[in-house]
Amino acid sequence: MISIKNNNNEIAMDTGTVLDRDTPFIQPNYFVECIKINKMLGVPKEEIRSKTGWNFEEYQQNPTPLSLNQVDGLLTYAYEILKMPYLGLAVGQQWRLSFHGMAGVSAMAQQTYRECLESAARLCDKAFPAYSIEVIETKNQIGLRVSEAFSLAPQSQFFIEATMVSFYNILHFLLGDNAEPEYLSFVHPKPSYEKIYSRYFRCPIQFDAAANEFLVPKEYADVELKLADQSTARMAEHSFNQSFPDLDLNHFPKRLRLLLIQSVGAFPNLDTAARKIGMSGRTLRRKLSGMGTNYQTEIDRVRKEQAINYLRETNNSITEIGLRLGYCDTPAFSRAFKGWTGESPRQYKKTYQKQNQLA
Repeated sequence: MISIKNNNNEIAMDTGTVLDRDTPFIQPNYFVECIKINKMLGVPKEEIRSKTGWNFEEYQQNPTPLSLNQVDGLLTYAYEILKMPYLGLAVGQQWRLSFHGMAGVSAMAQQTYRECLESAARLCDKAFPAYSIEVIETKNQIGLRVSEAFSLAPQSQFFIEATMVSFYNILHFLLGDNAEPEYLSFVHPKPSYEKIYSRYFRCPIQFDAAANEFLVPKEYADVELKLADQSTARMAEHSFNQSFPDLDLNHFPKRLRLLLIQSVGAFPNLDTAARKIGMSGRTLRRKLSGMGTNYQTEIDRVRKEQAINYLRETNNSITEIGLRLGYCDTPAFSRAFKGWTGESPRQYKKTYQKQNQLA
């Protein structure tokens, strides 16, 4: 069984509100390390506060969640001042099990490594709703696939690098230093600091992959964890669910958009998509209409975001990008892109590169 999930600019919620870039849903403890690194390098805390809006002392007294826009400001400043393009890897090194609170306790107290992976996937929706994590299993491997259910750009690479380093270190903590993944895969292209990955991983790494995956040998699945305690695992998960802010997400748009993200270039028709997410075509049309959208609009949203990501993050030609997104030729893709952004793909890429050079 292999599963999957997405990426867009907002997720509708059952309450009628929207999870967007200004919604405080990111737990701040994950970013304390950025501040600690800055402070260790002698950056005055007043400068950190004026540049990022982050008040470290205030956070320690009242650690409230942050929005993606706040985190983006913090990370942009951290990258600029630290001159450390691999910051995601460095910060992820600190994301040990204790960093994940009761979710971490629940994971490490599971009976087997398979159950630990299932616990991580289950608790992710509440702990970090921008991610969808699913257990994937093949004949010889088991592991996790991480997809964006909400676009984390321009910090997608930071988040996935930190997440994978955390998974890697947790594997060693639970199964020993000799336990190694079969491979890790990243959707982003090979970075200029590729060699630094060897400081954090001893397993094969794939870049520019179809999905972010953490896969280990199948024999690890049923290894009993040294800290296994089912009553502790249940109590920790109950405590996590009781104390963690519940955003009460409506999972229908999330499931649909994740399906579309994983189908880029070969989108299913509406009836097929409906069956894959467990409803009739008529119900899917009605739900989309109730959200003020339709199936083709949802496909175009995914195409637009993927096109922008490809243009910003890869060196693929305009023709290659158009074909990846399912367009029959370059002119068709260019017309669609200009309708979305007001610029041709080539103009957009030039403008983006020029802005980056000026920054």
